[in-house]
Amino acid sequence: GVEIHRFGLGDEVVKLAEKHHLPMCATLLGKSVVSEKHPLYLGVYEGAMCREPIRRFVEESDCLILLGTIMTDIDLGIFTAKLDFSKRILVTSEMLQIRHHHYHDVLLGDFVKGLLKADLKPAKRAIPASCRREDVEFVLEPDNPITTRRLFERINELLDEHMVVVADVGDCLFAAADLTIYRHTEFISPAYYTSMGFAIPAAVGAQFANRGLRPIVLVGDGAFQMTCLELSTAVRHNFNPIVVVLNNKGYTTERFLHEGEFNDILNWEYHRLPDLLGGGWGFEVHTEGDLEKALNAALANSDRFSLLNVHLDPADISPALERLAKTLSKKI
Repeated sequence: GVEIHRFGLGDEVVKLAEKHHLPMCATLLGKSVVSEKHPLYLGVYEGAMCREPIRRFVEESDCLILLGTIMTDIDLGIFTAKLDFSKRILVTSEMLQIRHHHYHDVLLGDFVKGLLKADLKPAKRAIPASCRREDVEFVLEPDNPITTRRLFERINELLDEHMVVVADVGDCLFAAADLTIYRHTEFISPAYYTSMGFAIPAAVGAQFANRGLRPIVLVGDGAFQMTCLELSTAVRHNFNPIVVVLNNKGYTTERFLHEGEFNDILNWEYHRLPDLLGGGWGFEVHTEGDLEKALNAALANSDRFSLLNVHLDPADISPALERLAKTLSKKI
């Protein structure tokens, strides 16, 4: 969970997993707490929103150790997670719960380090091949309209150890759950809807903290309209984030939950924002070919920020949101 980030316990968690050959998953808020290239890492668990093999593997486990996990609605897949209390150990900076029992005054760091020292003999459990995500080569179809799925497949191929992914809330965050992050702490998100508009200011903060990492910013058009002028700070300090605006003319997740014209927003010409700020590069994307040209130009333009206005069909959603919709439809 995210508190493993916050308390600097990532190395200890990896050592614990390696010592006992324990499979690891992350919550959405804790994504990149360990390298996603680690052989014991399965992916992000988020209830019905995660891939089905991962969901089954987690929910059918005989013991779940939740370290530093904050049980938010989004981390629980809009409360579709099925984590059996009788098989669960939950420890955070504020509480320790083992099954239905609560224990006080136990520090998260002490608990993790204590587990590492303990003479445990957990049963070995093979990791099914279906839990592993296949690396599929992105084959460009230049004339095809760009979709959310294809956009994120291309971004996944783009990522390397010199980039940090900053995702805002909404479908851009759900889609980002399936991205592969190479090293720990290279994925930043709020995972709270009340933090909409997080990504642009967070990207500026990320570059203040580490100029060696280039932010790849994933933000919906609704969230972007809230805080986009923080890019003025990026211009002022010669920061160079690559900002991908998922422009579907409204609030996608809200459309999915409760359709209505109140989910529609004014369609800005986002790619022209650099003209207003007097710096940066803007690109308009309608097709996969447009995306390829824009990404290549953005990577080459390392002196200023780049902004990609990616036009998506308003009804187009990520695979994660599709999985959630399929699950919730069974309850209606």
